[in-house]
Amino acid sequence: MEFCEKCGALMLPKKEEGKKSITLKCRECGHEKLVRSPPEYKVEHRIKHTPREKIIVVEEESRRFDEMTEDERRERRKEILEYYESEDE
Repeated sequence: MEFCEKCGALMLPKKEEGKKSITLKCRECGHEKLVRSPPEYKVEHRIKHTPREKIIVVEEESRRFDEMTEDERRERRKEILEYYESEDE
């Protein structure tokens, strides 16, 4: 990571087509610097999620779904649908 000699801002790599050399360009003032041996850069993107997008795990002391009778399964599905419908409102 390199910083601009003029203003101190972060310099980003700029590769021009047809040239093998890499130039670092300042984000703020536009100052450019030729790099002789290109450093390795790792580009990382971080995504921030809202609480609604996160996964919620709810544990209960109830029987497993495959151990329930068909009527209990229907009732459980109905409760789950009602829960999600009430959240949309």
